[in-house]
Amino acid sequence: MKTATSPVMIGDGAARAARKYISQNFAEKSVLAVCDTNTEPIAKEAFDGIERFAFPGDVIADPELASPLSERAAAKKCLIAVGSGTVHDLVRHTAHELGIPFISFPTAPSVDGFASSVAAMTVSGQKVTFPSSPPVALFAEPEIFAHAPANLSAAGVGDMLGKYISLFDWRVANIVIGERIDGQIYALEQSALEKVAKAEPGSREFAVRLMGALVTSGLAMQAAGNSRPASGSEHHLSHLWEMHCINEPTAALHGEKVGVATLLLLNRYRSLEKFILRKNRYEREYLLPAFGKLTDGIIRENLPDPLSGLSQKTLDDKKGELQNAISLLPEPDFVRGLMASCGCKMTLASVGLPDTPEFVSKSLEFAPYVRRRVTMLKLCHIG
Repeated sequence: MKTATSPVMIGDGAARAARKYISQNFAEKSVLAVCDTNTEPIAKEAFDGIERFAFPGDVIADPELASPLSERAAAKKCLIAVGSGTVHDLVRHTAHELGIPFISFPTAPSVDGFASSVAAMTVSGQKVTFPSSPPVALFAEPEIFAHAPANLSAAGVGDMLGKYISLFDWRVANIVIGERIDGQIYALEQSALEKVAKAEPGSREFAVRLMGALVTSGLAMQAAGNSRPASGSEHHLSHLWEMHCINEPTAALHGEKVGVATLLLLNRYRSLEKFILRKNRYEREYLLPAFGKLTDGIIRENLPDPLSGLSQKTLDDKKGELQNAISLLPEPDFVRGLMASCGCKMTLASVGLPDTPEFVSKSLEFAPYVRRRVTMLKLCHIG
């Protein structure tokens, strides 16, 4: 399996190796280090002498907010993303638009998108995934990322444990509509998940394992050419909440919400006994109360209907295979224990969302419309 990111170095001396890579491949004056105000001290120390561009610390991944970076980067030959998920998405999108390479220098094990080839952006309030450029090289220095704030590492754990759901959803789509599974990519993502599930939290070694798993997950997406291996219905719930359509804005991190969504879905998927075909509705009047001004974009995202022509008989015929896929999901208590040991947030209330049956029902009803992707949540009625 080939990926575009090489070298990938996660270990002591990565910062020095990054400087050496830059000196061998680019003139320093042609390179721009991109950070935010939180990671600017790291960028200044690791890439002293290289011009910097710093976003505000609370910036979101919005293409419009990337415009000042595009202006500064237009005359450059390479960008360096010094930060976590948002900085990487902004840099990845900008580098792709300008047709120049970028180097990944993650500062916290918080998300799995460092090495991916897609950028998760917010466009007029709607979460949209853009095809973008993967990094040409990645360097992660343990002396930096192992000392990241604990909530960032916990968010990375939540993002990784969400792969239990995304891989399950991929298998469900394979069973029901014949969507192809690339066995090598599936195994790569599975191995990344196991690195986290089997590690002992709280140590420097755990931070290294977690970063390695997150980077591997990004490489799996890069190899697939999309986020299918690493993003399923757990991410669709998180994206729905991040659109602020059915809830007030929350300061919770992306991985924190993914972790909460993972537990919510794991409990429901494990208890499924009947597979009742869900009727997804794309009428504007039905979606408008939930999505408001985003409704037209949501409709465009979902059509043509990926489940068109699917019948209840198909689900009935596939019942045994679907039950077998469910049996491979871990016990919720096992995942909950992992999350607790890593300090992850585990309830809707803990991430600033309404912890009510009404909100859960509304979330399960409308999350499948966030993406056209086939998942168990998009396929079946989930109580």
